[in-house]
Amino acid sequence: MAGKTSSLDLFRSAVTEIKQAQLFPVYLISGGEEFFVERFIKVIQDIIPVHERDFNSDYLFGNESTLDAVLQLVKSFPMMAERRLVIVKNADSLLKKGGAATLEVFQQYLSHPNPQSVLVLHVESKIPKNTKLGKSLSQKSVRTLEFEPLADYQLAGWILGWAKQEYNLQLSEQLAQLIAQLVGNDLKLLSTEIEKIGTYTSTYEGEITLDHIKDVIGNYRGFDVFELKEAIHKKQLDQAFFIAQRILQQSKSDTGEIIRIIAFLYADFSKLWQIVRLQQSNKSEQFIKQQLHIGSPYYFKRLVQDAKKYSLDDLEGIFNALLDADRAVKGFTTMDISGIMMLLVKRLVHPHHYA
Repeated sequence: MAGKTSSLDLFRSAVTEIKQAQLFPVYLISGGEEFFVERFIKVIQDIIPVHERDFNSDYLFGNESTLDAVLQLVKSFPMMAERRLVIVKNADSLLKKGGAATLEVFQQYLSHPNPQSVLVLHVESKIPKNTKLGKSLSQKSVRTLEFEPLADYQLAGWILGWAKQEYNLQLSEQLAQLIAQLVGNDLKLLSTEIEKIGTYTSTYEGEITLDHIKDVIGNYRGFDVFELKEAIHKKQLDQAFFIAQRILQQSKSDTGEIIRIIAFLYADFSKLWQIVRLQQSNKSEQFIKQQLHIGSPYYFKRLVQDAKKYSLDDLEGIFNALLDADRAVKGFTTMDISGIMMLLVKRLVHPHHYA
């Protein structure tokens, strides 16, 4: 069974259609991610050239208009232009206050829309598909776009894609994870910070490091998973406890946050395990660097330094701790998220105690 399309993929698909002039007569936009709603509306407004907008583009609000008025606009033909655009933001009230007769006319319009008009309806609440209106809005003439908020674990992927798509900026997964940790899950704010990074790096010839990202962005969340990792590597148990608690307090989703932390730490310790294993086989640093596919000398040097702090037995205990935490988050325990996080930190700092 295919997975649900993410909001970013849905946005990309819809924008590509518009740029290829594959327009739908009606767009129904819903979902809690206002960032994508605003970006999509901005994109579709550009189908009307600036010099034609005075007579062929209308931006309305549902509580200030009527369904009759909207129908009159979309049924009318464009004035000395190719098409007309009508956008209705927060159309819920407009659809609710339309009488039965008006709704019937609207449903008939959906069956035979004006080919020279584009109607964009933004609703805050989804319209049930089993209702008469919902069935009418499921017709081929209607493009439905449900922009749901991204889960915490999707943020790094979104940052990588958005940076490349909007600013032609190549970021590593590690940098994307840091940005997500520093900024949080506000996509509008994330987009602003990515733009700042693009501006900062446009004249920078050297390699962008974690410290550079921190200098550009600052820290919106107080603490991040990189500081947690450093405290763990330094065996600073009290500091690691404090940082872990603060990260959970700053997150909107404890479960999503700990899942992302576990994934990050697993990836980090996997690299350390490979370094320790290959060093014990007397492999050169150049060989190890190639095996790990790491191009950054700075990043590789940090990994080698961290790897010196662990034996293979330590790393086995660490992987067991991460696996147990992952199972606990998925319901194989009666502990709460904070308890799972604190036990994990303790086992990571002192893996030999739990061998």
